[in-house]
Amino acid sequence: MKLFKRIMAVTLAAVMVAGITPAFAEEAPAVNFDTPVSFTFASAGKQGSTDSSMIEEWIDRIQTESGGMITVDYQPGAALGNQYETFQQTIDGQIEGCTAGIATYQSYNPNCEIFQLPFLITSYDLEWKALNTPEWQAILKQTEEYIGTVYICGAIDSGMRHIGMVSKPVTCLADLQGEKIRTASSAMLTEALKLLGCNPTPVDYTEVYSALKNGQVTGEDVNYGSAYFQNHFEVLTNWTEIGMYPYPSFHVFNKDFVDSLPEGYWDFMQGVMNECMEKFFSETVVQGDAFCKKGMEENGVVVSELTDYDAWVEAVQPLIDKYTGDDVDPLMKDFVIAVEALKEAE
Repeated sequence: MKLFKRIMAVTLAAVMVAGITPAFAEEAPAVNFDTPVSFTFASAGKQGSTDSSMIEEWIDRIQTESGGMITVDYQPGAALGNQYETFQQTIDGQIEGCTAGIATYQSYNPNCEIFQLPFLITSYDLEWKALNTPEWQAILKQTEEYIGTVYICGAIDSGMRHIGMVSKPVTCLADLQGEKIRTASSAMLTEALKLLGCNPTPVDYTEVYSALKNGQVTGEDVNYGSAYFQNHFEVLTNWTEIGMYPYPSFHVFNKDFVDSLPEGYWDFMQGVMNECMEKFFSETVVQGDAFCKKGMEENGVVVSELTDYDAWVEAVQPLIDKYTGDDVDPLMKDFVIAVEALKEAE
């Protein structure tokens, strides 16, 4: 089935020939470490979780491979505040770096939300390729310019989004009609769920378990990792694998800090991060999903697949048309064209 049909014919062949620029693919160079450097890096993610594992591997490697000349004060689990607070701390130079979800960046540059256009990016392999397209890098560069004081240097993903339900299975679009589904606070994602026929209900991440338990919502738009590590299997009975969109977070550093580093240090840190990211998207998050899926099933959650996937895509076509129309920033449309070219080439 051809998705994103309004733009499929537009310069698609040219994009496929152009290929992608490996923006996050350069390896770490050799560096003469002769000056000690220390910095604080904050994350709201739970230590040891799938998405946090990439950050932890990166920190371990740069400390070890620099011979201890680089040391990191790692602050996971929202120890320094939520992602919005630590992002502002990084902007202000109170801390050197942090990880923040894509919604944080959307508040500075609405173009960022195109990455989560439903049914555009539906696998981790495709997500890694999409992150490396010059079209996405252009949006990140634009975001850096809007903020003015940061470098965006990497990404992780908490997991492709599926549907978890409290008391009924969802195997087709008809099953979803009228259900109160928890979603993140995103205009685009809220509109998508409305087009799918349910009642999207924004609930703070920390309150989702209780919302499911007390009936405030009857299901959730969620990834395997969040559901498993937050014990949602205690209140969910059914799970439908969809992979509707990714939920990336991006690593960011204060620009003044980066510019003050000794020669070669930043290229080394970025290179190691690139290597850790490639491993994360090709192995870690895939294995993490499998582990969490097994845990959900072992705790009684029944996992199903859709019987009418194309109907879901057709239902959100008006949203796809809206975000790829003539009235949107060309950077958004260019990114969609680039990702569709990657899918055609698979």
